[in-house]
Amino acid sequence: MQDQSQPKAVERSDADARLISALAIGVAAFLLAVPFVVWAIYPSAPQLGRIPAELPQPPEPRLQTTPKADLDRLRASEDQRLNSFGWVDRDKQIVRIPIDDAMRLLSQRGLSGWPSSPPPPDQTTR
Repeated sequence: MQDQSQPKAVERSDADARLISALAIGVAAFLLAVPFVVWAIYPSAPQLGRIPAELPQPPEPRLQTTPKADLDRLRASEDQRLNSFGWVDRDKQIVRIPIDDAMRLLSQRGLSGWPSSPPPPDQTTR
C-alpha cells in the first residue's frame, strides 16, 4: 500500500525571502518618513489640525438635535399661554384670557352684530 499523504506534484519554488524582507523594510521606512516629509513641506501643518475652543455656528435655521424635547417645550409654552391671563397690548388695554373662560363669556354675552339664536323650546309642555 502506498502512502497517500505525500502528493507527487509539489511546487518546488518559494517566494524569495530577500524580496519580501526588502518590501517590508521599504514599507516601514515609508511609514516612518512620511510625517517628517509632510512637516518639512508644510511647517504649519500641526497647527492646522487644532480645533478651536469656540466653534462658529451655522446660519439659521439649524438642525434639531432633540426634536422631541423641542416639541415638548413648544407645547408647554403654548399651553401656558392658552390657559393663563396676560397682556397682549397693555397700551391698547388688550388682554388674553384662558380659552374655557372666553368660550363661557362668549356664550353668555354673545357677539355684537351676530344674530342670537332663540332659546330652545321647552319640551316639558307636551
